[in-house]
Amino acid sequence: MTPPDIVLVLCDTARADAFSPWNIAVDTPAVAELATRGIVYTQSYAPAPWTLPSTASIFSGLLPTEHGITGDAISWDGDRPSSPAEAVRGYSGPWLTDSLAQRGYRTWGGSCNVWVSGWGGFDRGFDHMLSFDVRRGHRNPIKGKSEMLRNQVRHAWGKLDSGGKRTIEAVSQQLASPGRDPLFTAINLMETHRPYDPPRPFFPYAPWKRRETVRLSNTKGMPGRFILYTLGLVDPPPGYIDAVRRLYFAAARYEDWLIGRLVSAIRARSRPTVVVMVGDHGEHLGEHGMFTHNSSLHEPLLHVPLLVAGFGVDIGPGLVDQPVSMLGLRAWLEAIADRDEEPMSPNGAIVSEYESTVRSTGLRSRVRATIEKHDRLSLPPLAFNAGVAIRIGDRKLIASEDGRRWLFDLASDPNEEHDVLGWQPEAAAPFEDHERAWRSRRLTQPQYEPGAQSEDEVAEHLRMLGYIE
Repeated sequence: MTPPDIVLVLCDTARADAFSPWNIAVDTPAVAELATRGIVYTQSYAPAPWTLPSTASIFSGLLPTEHGITGDAISWDGDRPSSPAEAVRGYSGPWLTDSLAQRGYRTWGGSCNVWVSGWGGFDRGFDHMLSFDVRRGHRNPIKGKSEMLRNQVRHAWGKLDSGGKRTIEAVSQQLASPGRDPLFTAINLMETHRPYDPPRPFFPYAPWKRRETVRLSNTKGMPGRFILYTLGLVDPPPGYIDAVRRLYFAAARYEDWLIGRLVSAIRARSRPTVVVMVGDHGEHLGEHGMFTHNSSLHEPLLHVPLLVAGFGVDIGPGLVDQPVSMLGLRAWLEAIADRDEEPMSPNGAIVSEYESTVRSTGLRSRVRATIEKHDRLSLPPLAFNAGVAIRIGDRKLIASEDGRRWLFDLASDPNEEHDVLGWQPEAAAPFEDHERAWRSRRLTQPQYEPGAQSEDEVAEHLRMLGYIE
């Protein structure tokens, strides 16, 4: 019997609470309908709080310090990063697209994130991989300013987005193409990534307020302001938190609409298909005084949606309420390809890792100078230090490489506001072996030569997304 097609939908920067069924207060009908066709993991955790290491963990099934495809594999020339392609292609362990290709799958990818692209090395194992430019307002060097203005108008009227619509159109064409071999498709959607600018009719403000509100979530005219907000060095303007939250959740509703179009294409194909929807990491929207996705291993960055749905494939509906790591996803998809649909089970301690803000974010000289004027102990510890989060049951330890530690009881304190180590130091004991193992891995993680330095177009793309502050 032919194995099922597999469609992996990577929702970049997707918090679990942006979608139902993780949050019944939001209206995302396409994702809610998908949830009725399979298994929903209510407490799925990302292995890292940003795209490069987290996506590599999904494809490898290993922690960032085990595969080494992290900010530590990137060199920065001022505010320009080198490509991680040497690391992705040089990694010699298991890789999802490689293993599915060996099982006879055709492989096709489409990505709106330049990290997860051919430039970033993530075309590894794909027969074809397309990249979609999210820079709606950039000037085409041939067509000039008129093309830029035309794109801005098209976006304002719902004709252009952050690459999601073009990605869904391309994958729908791929799904409609004939082929006897099973198909593995992976797409990366960026609609919930900054600058949170959904097109009509999902934009939550009047059309004439678009420019006024969207400028709150981009860096034009004030480089580095989001990282300065997160580090507590600059106060955001009045109304900022409310605006970015409204824009973010509106962008999630638009992404849900795109997922609905994808589901329609899958139904039209009429082949057994497994659909995986997963967030690579979440986003801070003012929690702990933080924004975007750096300097932290708190819940808004790690708790992400994960569901696996079947069309003509019996995944077995249900909820899994125990915490799980996305590290088990690669092996499960390989098992599905082998016609073994036994679901991924909870897998003990949940570990997430971060290599520090200065290793994952390009800081322009003026921004770095502003930060370095302050005492490092007054800044969030993960700005300059690597860190690890370890969850065992309802308890979660966050440790910084400089020795600082915090322990939270998520059952009674889901917002992580009360460190219990002060009055329960013995409660850290169950976490200590895991913390020591992380520190050891930091010393022995794979090392790779840096790839080519980013050109203007790639750097501009990364700057718009906030990876260069």
